[in-house]
This record gives sequence, structure tokens and C-alpha cells, in this order.
Amino acid sequence: MIPSPSAFVVSEDYPPAKRAVLGAALELFAHRGVDGVSIRDIAARSGFSNPAMFKHFESKEALAQTLFEVCYRHVAVSFLRSGATLESALRHALDFIEASPDCVCYVLENVRRYWRDLPTEVRSIGLVGSMRRLIEQEQMRGRIRGDVNPQLSAALILGMLGQIARMAQFAELPRPASQLASELIQMIDRGLGA
Repeated sequence: MIPSPSAFVVSEDYPPAKRAVLGAALELFAHRGVDGVSIRDIAARSGFSNPAMFKHFESKEALAQTLFEVCYRHVAVSFLRSGATLESALRHALDFIEASPDCVCYVLENVRRYWRDLPTEVRSIGLVGSMRRLIEQEQMRGRIRGDVNPQLSAALILGMLGQIARMAQFAELPRPASQLASELIQMIDRGLGA
């Protein structure tokens, strides 16, 4: 049984039918994997016929790639707002995880499969690189120790957020993700702080 849909918002640039298909595909792909879902499953979930599905996407893989790009843009923008501090980035990330854990999990589970086909401008928003820059900024401010490896710390923090998204997806968090911010910031401060 798939839980109720998360608050996934597809750009208004897409027609309503295409948005409905993408939303249905996300629900199914996030819980069963791309290979565990058929076009028929997506059509049934979205309320469209198989031929109507192909009017919007030439194949299930094309749908999955488009969905990956849409989700990746959402995750990158939500996790790493420009000019953000590490603390504000964590708070934004946890808010987004609470609203759409399926979107985060879909990106994490499919990055190897769909990353290479993203447009260059989207690939330039690297999550690890952006998080690394936030950590380097915190090192310059003296909030994070200078001997901490920013690249490994970025991977650690993003991995932690990914696990929180998985826990949120399966309703295993002790409280809403947004309420974990202070505790996570304290943990990071204890582990990496100056």
C-alpha cells in the first residue's frame, strides 16, 4: 500500500494532465522503484489511459528522466538556497523532506541512473559541492573546525538527510522532520564544531 501523496509540486509550466502523470509516477516510483512500475500502473494511478500517457511521454524511461529532473531541481533549491548558512540549509531541507519525502528518496535512489542525462545547467547544481561550500563558509566563520574535511562532511550531512527522508517516507520518524532541526544542528556542532 502506497501512503497518501506527498506535497510534490510540478511547475505550472506543465499542463495539468502532465502534472498529474508526474505526481502519480512519483508516488509509484518512490515506493516500488522505476523497474517495479508499468505504464499501466501509472495510467491507473493518474486516471489516464495508456495511449493518453504516451501523448505526454514517449516511454516510461522518458517519464522517469523528466521526473528525476523535476525532483532534482526541487531538492537542490530546497536544500541549498543561495546565500544560505548551513543551519538555514538544514532547516529548509527538513521542511522539504517533511513536505515531500518521496521526491528526496526518488532523487537519491536514481541519481546514478539519470544524472548523466540532466541538462548541463541542472547538473551544475551539485548537492555535494554546494553543501561543501556551505561547510567551507562555516569554517571561515569559525563555526566548524578547520581540520574537518568539507567534502566528507558534506557527504555525511547529505547522507543523514537522505536517511531522514527515508524514515519520513515510511512514517518512522519520532516527530515531523521540521522539528528535528535543532537536534541535528546540535549533533553537527558537537561533531564538527570549533
